[in-house]
Formats: sequence, C-alpha cells, structure tokens
Amino acid sequence: MQKEAKKNNCIFKHYFIMFFGVILIPMLICCVFYAYMFWVIGSDDIATRKKDLIHSATRFDTVVSEVNYLGDCLVCNEAVNRFQNLTDAMLYPNTYKINELQAALPDLYLVNQSIYDYYIFFNNSEVVINNKIAYSYKQFYNLYLGPKSIGSFEEWRAQLSENGTLYGFLPIEEYDIRTAGRTEKLLSYSRPLSFVPQNPKGYVYIYLKEDAIASIMPLLEPSSVQTIQDMSGKIIYCRDEIEDGVNEAELDDILSQESFAKELIQKTVRLRGDRYTFISFVSEESGLRYSYFIPQIIIYQRLFFCIAIFMIFAFIGIFADFALSYHISMKNATPINDILAKMSIDDTSFDKHHDIFTSLKDSVDELIDNNTDLSNAISLQKPYLKTAFVNRILLSGVRNDKDIYRMADYLGWPIDNRVYCVLLFRFHMEPGGAGLDVSQRLISTFLASISELIERSAPGSLYTDLGEGQLALIMNEDADRSDDLICRSGELVQKIRQEMAPVLADKMIVYGGSIEHDFGRISDSYRNASYLCLSEQDKAQEHILWYDEKSHHTIGYPTDEMQVKLTHFVTSGDEKGLHDYLEGIIRKYYVETDLPVYLQHILIYDLQTILFRLLGIIKLEDDEYADYYSQLEQNYNKPVLDQIAITLNLYTDLCHHINDQKTMANTDMIAGGVVSFIDTHYSNPDLSLTMLADEFGISQPYLSLLFKKEHGINISAYIENIRIEKAKDFLKTTELNVGKIGEMSGYSSTNSFCRAFKRVIGMSPSEYRQVELKV
Repeated sequence: MQKEAKKNNCIFKHYFIMFFGVILIPMLICCVFYAYMFWVIGSDDIATRKKDLIHSATRFDTVVSEVNYLGDCLVCNEAVNRFQNLTDAMLYPNTYKINELQAALPDLYLVNQSIYDYYIFFNNSEVVINNKIAYSYKQFYNLYLGPKSIGSFEEWRAQLSENGTLYGFLPIEEYDIRTAGRTEKLLSYSRPLSFVPQNPKGYVYIYLKEDAIASIMPLLEPSSVQTIQDMSGKIIYCRDEIEDGVNEAELDDILSQESFAKELIQKTVRLRGDRYTFISFVSEESGLRYSYFIPQIIIYQRLFFCIAIFMIFAFIGIFADFALSYHISMKNATPINDILAKMSIDDTSFDKHHDIFTSLKDSVDELIDNNTDLSNAISLQKPYLKTAFVNRILLSGVRNDKDIYRMADYLGWPIDNRVYCVLLFRFHMEPGGAGLDVSQRLISTFLASISELIERSAPGSLYTDLGEGQLALIMNEDADRSDDLICRSGELVQKIRQEMAPVLADKMIVYGGSIEHDFGRISDSYRNASYLCLSEQDKAQEHILWYDEKSHHTIGYPTDEMQVKLTHFVTSGDEKGLHDYLEGIIRKYYVETDLPVYLQHILIYDLQTILFRLLGIIKLEDDEYADYYSQLEQNYNKPVLDQIAITLNLYTDLCHHINDQKTMANTDMIAGGVVSFIDTHYSNPDLSLTMLADEFGISQPYLSLLFKKEHGINISAYIENIRIEKAKDFLKTTELNVGKIGEMSGYSSTNSFCRAFKRVIGMSPSEYRQVELKV
C-alpha cells in the first residue's frame, strides 16, 4: 500500500508540474510583452511632450513670421517714410498728416489676434503713432504705456533708443497700462525705421501679450518650466509653475551649456535639487530655441500606476495557476493500473478481440460521418472561395504561385500548359431609357441570368460579378488548341444570347481581352477588355468585340505641364498665351477626343484646383478673394459645359487683374518693395542690382536711378550698410566665428567680409569684437 501511495504521489507530482508549467509559460510570455509595453508607455509620454513642443514652436514661428511681416509693412510703408522726415508733426498745419498716416496703417485684427499692439516712434518729431493713437514721447510714457522697471522719462527715452536698433525680440517684462489702470506682461519686438546708425529716424515696437504666448506653448504642468531664447542665447520668455519661483542663475547655467544645434535635445538635468527631463528644440525658420523642463515624477506617473496594477494581477495569476494546476492534477492522477483493472479485456481470448475490433470500427465510422459533415460545410463555402480567387487573379495579379496552384487544384481548374482570355459581359442602358429602379432591376436580372447560363453552358468556369452591370468570365483552353479559344468563346456567347430573354440579349455587349499564354498575365487580358469597354460601346451587333494589340485603347489625358504653363501665363499677364492654351485644352480633350464623362469631371476639377492655388500666390484684397472663392463654390455642382465656361472666365479675369496691377504700380511701391526685399534677403550672396532688377521686372539703370532718388544712396552701398550692421550685431551678441558671421551676413568668403568690414568700420571684425567686449 505504501508503494502504491508513493507511486500515486509521483504521478500527481508529474501532473502538477506539467499543468503548472503549461499555464505559467503563457503568463511569462505576457510578462515579457507587458515589460515591453511599459517601456513603450514611458517613451510615448516623452514623445508626446516632444511633439507638443515642436507643434507649439511651429505655431509661435508663424506668429514670429507675422510679426516680421508687420514690421516690414510698417517700415516700407510710403506714408511712414514721408512722415519720419517731419519735425513739427503736432503743430498746425502738419496735424492733418497724422490722420493721413493713421489711415494708411494696417489694422491689427487683419494681421494676427496674438499681437497686443504696435507703435511707431519718430525721432525727428518725437511722436508715437499707430492706427488709433498719437502722442508725444513724454505724453506716451506718462499717460499711456511704460515699463514698470523704469522710474523716469529720461531712462525710458534712453532705453527706447538703445533697444530700438536691436532688430528682434526683447526679454518679456511688466508694463503699466496707464489708460486701463493695470499691469501687463508684454514681449516686445523692435526694429529701426532705417539702417543708418548715425542718424536713426525712429523705431517700430510690436508687443505680444504673455497670455497669447502661453496659449501657443504646451500646457504647463505642475512644477515645470518653459523658456524661449533668441539666437544669442538670451531668454526672451520664461514661464514656470514652481511654487517659490525658478532660480534664474541655475536656469541660465543649464541653458548656456547647450549649443544651438538643429537636432532635438532630450536629457536629464537637476533643477532646484530635483530630477527634470529637459527637452529643447531649435527652429530652423526663426532661429529661436524652445525649451521645456518637466519633473520626471510627472512623466513616469502613468508608468508607475501601470506597474502597480500589473504586479497585482501577476500575483493573482500565479495564485490562480497554482490552484488550478492542483485541482486538475488531483482529477487526472488516477493510477493507470486502476484504469486497466476496470477494463475487462483478456488478451488471450479471440472473442474479446472481436469486441475490441468492433469498437474500433464504430469509432472509425463516427469519424467518417464527422468528416462528411465537415466536407459539406466546406462545399458550402466553395462559391465564395471561387469569387475571391477570380477577383485576386483579375485585379491583383499572381504573387504567390504555391497558393495559386493549391487553390486552383482545389477548385478543379487546370492552369498548366493552358491559354487564357477574359470575356467582359456588360449590360448597356440607353441614357434616359428607364428610371433608376427599372434599370437596377434589369441589371440584377441580367447578372443572374448570365451566371445561370454560364454554369449551364460551361460548368466549372471561373467568373465574377464586377458590379454596375458587368461580369467577367475567364476562358481556359488547352495550349495545343489555342486557335480554338476565340471560336469556342464565340460559340459560348452565341449560345448565351439565344437562351437569354430578348430584352436582355439586345442590351448585352461582350468584350474580349488579349489572348495570354501565361497564367500571371490574365490581369492584363482583363485590363485590355476594360479599355474596350470604355471606348467601344456602340457595336452591340457583334458577338464579341476583341482587343487588337495594334490599336491604342488608352485614354488621353493632359500632361503634367498643365499647371506649370497655366501658372506662367497668369502670373506673367500673358492674356493671349493663356487664351490659346485653354482653347487648345478644350479642343483636344472635349471636342476632338471622346473623353469619358468621369475623366471630363477630373480634368475640370484639375483646372479649378490650379486656379485655387494661383489665388494663394497672387495678392488680392479680401473681398476679391471672397468673390473668386464664391464663384468656384457655386461652380461645383453645375453641368460640365457650364463649369468649363465659368472656369475659363475666372482664368481670364485673374490674368487681366495681373496686368492691371502691373500698370498701376508706381515708383514709391517699387522703391518700398526693393527695401523690403533687401532687408529680407541680405544674407543671400547673390543679392545685387541685377538680381533686384530681374525680381521686379524693370531695367537696372531705371531701378538704380529710382532708388537713389527715393533714399539718397546707391543700392550697393545700402546693401553693404545692412550687411555690416547685421555683422556688428552678430559680433556683439553671439560667439560665432568670423567666417560664420560673414556667411550669415551675405558674404561669399571670409576675406571679402573682412575687407568690407574694415573699409566701412575702420577695423577688422576681430578688433571690433574685442573693443565691444571691453566696453
């Protein structure tokens, strides 16, 4: 008894180990998977914040570009350039010129809602003006707006002159809004009205509210910090949620260690003794660096919660595994000898053997019956498998030969040493011949009748319903009898016509694709039959319309040059060239070519899309944009001929508008545009009188004379002054080497930059930097 009990325990032990292991192994695999998922969760939390920072940087770059654009508009404004030469603007009879200037200034609500306000400071008349106010310098400081950190008008006047020539963003600071009796944090942007350092005529200041910037930046999390730096590394914006405030010296130390590289930076730093994840991104468009300090405990908060939940469920799973394995082992650990003892089988008795064989036979019969049921279930799925097989070889081609051969063998469809073609049966309805419901009933009856007749006339054939009154049949013939394929196809179609109802037979057209000897090219035969279906719809009398390789059945369509040519004709104002090109498109694709209706719609949509893109290139007034967009929208659901006429008229109107704009352009607009172009592209080494003349479409002598008359200086000297002023600013505010500063200032080589700098300033760039550092 002890021996048998020991044997039973051994069997129980083996069962327990087996069942415990079988259940535990999937749990371990799940644990590995969830460990990977935890790593993904941690990475995803950081990646999400990276995307938020980059997205916010892109949005703020848009604001920066709009601020720069507003500054360009103000500096190049004709009325501003005239007004800056006045000395007694507040005295009669010059006061009316203030109203003229305000009427010519832009409205902020048409520029950007993020901008708080802008002000133009004129040094000659000491007047501050925008489109709503006009104050003297002292009145503006005492009554309207002033920095809270400045204690007197003289200090403010000195700061105004110093910051006004910096050309960029200044650190955010708190201002007294004296008219409203409140304080506001504003980020200011400054630039001079001219680039003549000896006699600045004034400055432009544009202000952004801190709330507007905060709405653009990522949502600030508890104890986190966000900063924006300019190219010199100076912090122009800082916002934090730290209870006692951020340590500015510690923050500057961390930020100063990072170079202005373009790649995204992610590292772990210590701030106020806590571990922070530091993410930093330098924008290629604006050159600003956006940084985000996030406490690591916040980033990994979700990860810690997931790990805790996982540990609870893992413990429950192991306990359940142990209990379940114990229960199953107890049920299955019956000794094998006990089982054999209960079976009354005598190996020496033939009669007993007979009983065993009878039992085996019964089991085999039951298995056969079950397989028959399974076979019947599979047979019911055979039509679906056949349809999927046909659609695959017609539409997708043959990619896996092993699968194709296996499926063809199962369907009883031979593919070795065969020749193939595709017959496309199409139900043709005359336009306007019947209502929608009647047409659908006829099409459904046609497809059902075709399917039934094919099954009756050619059992085992492969065919599929393509929808819209079309059915494709794959003809399969022995390669030795390839010449009989066309005859056999004709006989089959004729037999189907004879047995089909006359009302359906009269509306049936059959298209035959190319004869293919390769099973993998059946899809080519189907495409060729489809080409015939689009171009040969009027020959219903023939049994089969066969594809002819010598004929071209592809449908013509405009080339990729259409957008390029239309853009050229419109933007250059070539009305005759535009008219001739559009007339050629209409004649070729709508008159001379029987283009299908859906391609006609695609072509007219392409013409409208090109027109829409042209509207984005050409500068129009808001009401003019609205008028064009309204006509395009009303044109959407009109008939094709009406859409063509309206679209061509819109192209003609737009080209005529360009010619009117060129005619109305005056010298002041050209001169102001040249200044704006130079201010924006000074870093281009190719910037010259020749480039400017080509850009504005006028001769070089006329442009030179016009610029000298308006600004009192040659274009080349003006370009050099701007480049040298920019280089001086870079030398003072950055640690870049002389070669890089020369490149950023528009000089093609370091030697040419050094010679030009010494000629204008009287010392080399290195000497100038040393002098400025000492000061």
